[in-house]
Amino acid sequence: MKRRRAGQLPVVRAGFIPLVDCAILVVAKELGFAAQQGIDLQLSREGAWAAIRDKVAHGVLDCAHMLAGMPLAMQLGVQGSSMTMVAPMALGQGGSAITLAPWLVAEMERLDAEAMQGPRAGRNRALAQVIAARRQQGEPQLRLASVHPFSTHHYALRHWLAEAGVDPDRDVDLLVVPPPRMVESLARAEIAGCCVGEPWNQWAVRCGVGELVVTRQEICPCGPEKVLGMRADWFAQAGELVQQLAAALVEAAQWADQEANRQQLLQLLSQESYLDTDAEIIAPVLQGEPFLQGNVTAHIADYQIFYRQQALLPTLKQGQWLLQQMRRWGQLNAAPSEALVQGEEKYSKNDHELLQAIYLTDYLPQLWLV
Repeated sequence: MKRRRAGQLPVVRAGFIPLVDCAILVVAKELGFAAQQGIDLQLSREGAWAAIRDKVAHGVLDCAHMLAGMPLAMQLGVQGSSMTMVAPMALGQGGSAITLAPWLVAEMERLDAEAMQGPRAGRNRALAQVIAARRQQGEPQLRLASVHPFSTHHYALRHWLAEAGVDPDRDVDLLVVPPPRMVESLARAEIAGCCVGEPWNQWAVRCGVGELVVTRQEICPCGPEKVLGMRADWFAQAGELVQQLAAALVEAAQWADQEANRQQLLQLLSQESYLDTDAEIIAPVLQGEPFLQGNVTAHIADYQIFYRQQALLPTLKQGQWLLQQMRRWGQLNAAPSEALVQGEEKYSKNDHELLQAIYLTDYLPQLWLV
């Protein structure tokens, strides 16, 4: 928070990445919900999740549109010093997918047409065939990207590969690419595919450099992908200010989920200071009719939601899933237990207390906001 002169509203500095699911913050600022709650909400567009993490850690930002796994990773000190974090609310659900280069999709169709014609989640079998064929022919491993090592995108991509018998650590090269650079990386053939949030899948399809093959929800419906993350000391110090911010964001989420407001939401998000993209690129996401390839679309109910289905509530179940993924893929420097491999991991009392302290599942209900 910045110091303010008498009569001025207290400033809250919030960071965001240009993705459709930053909408709640944008709406809260642009339509005055934050001001009505007595807050001068100042938004800072960032280019990468690492910048979000570092600026929140060093107090440059008060809070941020954060990957759901980031507060947990920051508190565990997995990529630097440990820092006590909280996430009092989520920022919606959905809106991400796996997009692959057209040449790779063509190879998948050639090697396993049956898998490609079945449910989208089963297309990993065709991808596994391509990977095996390339290995047999001595060709370079496929390079696939996600947005951050502790993102649901990263874990969904790994899970999808592993379900088809592909070892994500040995059979492919997994890279991290910031969301705004995914389309460029596909166009330059630096990667053969990615798991990323919208509108970047739609941009890849529009530019002819990618085809949307499966949504994250179809792989592992594990709850919100983004949360409102902040340092625990700022949360405690800000007190009532956080409650006011939460109230503004809940109002914004309710507004954003109403179909009657869709055109205005598209205009807000498409502005240069936010997503800086054509409204027609964002529209299919909000309509639940994303483009898969060329002019081919699919109806995907609730592809991106902001308020419905308790989309603002972080859950301990999701926290447990995130912790499980960190352990499963060796990010916590511990070999997975047999129970974890079988999906039957038991969570300790310490695990439960850790997750409960970060993901404040009762925060919004206690304020009577949801």
